[in-house]
Amino acid sequence: MDTTTNPQHENILGRIEDNPIAQQLPDRPTFIPLRQADLKSGLVDLYSLDGQDLESFEKLCDRVGALFHVEHQSTLLRLEAVYALLDPDTQLLAMESLGKDKLEGVGDQLIDQVSGLLFSAHYKRLTRKEIQRAIDVGWQWGVKLEVDFEIFDRLEIFARGYRKVDIHRRRWQKAFMKETIELPEFSRLIMVFRIKEDLDDKKKKTQAKLDSRFVYLKTFKDIPESEVEVLLPGSKIRLTKMDRAKILFPTLSGMAITIYKISRSALLLTLAFSWGTIFGLTVLIGGSIGYVGKSVMSYFRTKNNYQSGLTKNLYLKNLDNNLGVLYRILNEAEEQEVSETILAYTVLWKHPEFRESGARFRQLDEAVEAFIKSSVCRALNDDDLNDQCEHRAADVDFEVHDALGKLARLGLATVDRDGYWKAVPIENATETIAERWKQLLP
Repeated sequence: MDTTTNPQHENILGRIEDNPIAQQLPDRPTFIPLRQADLKSGLVDLYSLDGQDLESFEKLCDRVGALFHVEHQSTLLRLEAVYALLDPDTQLLAMESLGKDKLEGVGDQLIDQVSGLLFSAHYKRLTRKEIQRAIDVGWQWGVKLEVDFEIFDRLEIFARGYRKVDIHRRRWQKAFMKETIELPEFSRLIMVFRIKEDLDDKKKKTQAKLDSRFVYLKTFKDIPESEVEVLLPGSKIRLTKMDRAKILFPTLSGMAITIYKISRSALLLTLAFSWGTIFGLTVLIGGSIGYVGKSVMSYFRTKNNYQSGLTKNLYLKNLDNNLGVLYRILNEAEEQEVSETILAYTVLWKHPEFRESGARFRQLDEAVEAFIKSSVCRALNDDDLNDQCEHRAADVDFEVHDALGKLARLGLATVDRDGYWKAVPIENATETIAERWKQLLP
């Protein structure tokens, strides 16, 4: 969207550019948004693999995928063993009983391990300052909420995929004219938290369904920065000034009219006593009490409508909870590591400029990113498959150092004194992975 002609857009976007979240998250996404099958197919087409090369390539891809799967499965088993003591959804009974201090230590260990996995899956941890910034944005453009951070013994939030989306609203300050601006949105958001044990009675009542013994994990999709506080336990809705005015003004005006009528009736009652006058006064007072009660109910109904809207919104955006989040994280980390390895090896192996002399970091990085860009644009059905394709998802920042580190660890590439990386021959590569299998599963 072109916002250069709209001063309001320039004002908002100026604040976004100063946003600590926008400053800390990478300008270009590092997440590869393509399935492994599509990457393999694209590489086969790009380098016209056939015959023995195609057979060896498919075998290598299968073995690399299986190797990473076993490694991540081992990680999953370790995490499951730890999380079994901290999972709020488990139906299994633990024979081992841990003390408070040891349980907290196990919880911190789990959260640290999850943080490492999220780094492999290209997530970024948000600091408290960045979370507070998101809450401030929510106060400007969403339902006003109060967040009590004191209830958390530990709270970690991770994000991936930072983009700008259109937000619409109407305000009385702008004569209810439709406003459209761009605000940031997270493609994926993961929360890991534990509740404090020593909460006061009031806070315990609001968090009755959350147990301080457990560690909670939640993952969401397409969360605007203005709605981050909605996801946090302990958030309380605060009505806007307009909502309060809609409830308060009719109540005060009605009470003023009622007081006037009661005063006048009392005066008439002193002047002319009759049962009809008493009955009329009683009805008037009862109606006034009912009117006040109606206003109070309107207040709670307005809050419930807000809460219902938030609940429906979260229902659609919630992807997984607790142990399911671990499975999802591990799967994403595994997919990314396999894709990075296959991409780096294949380009080193078959790119015309790299076959003989090898490639430096930057050369390999540019070649892989060009392939990813064309593949993403093709997946998006974009007619401009080359330099003209400007979709954000196509502009991937390939983590070449991490990919080459994997190739070196697996013995699939070598580097000379001048910093040129070369892929080992495909036949040797498949045998090298086979040896890794023997070491991993003797």
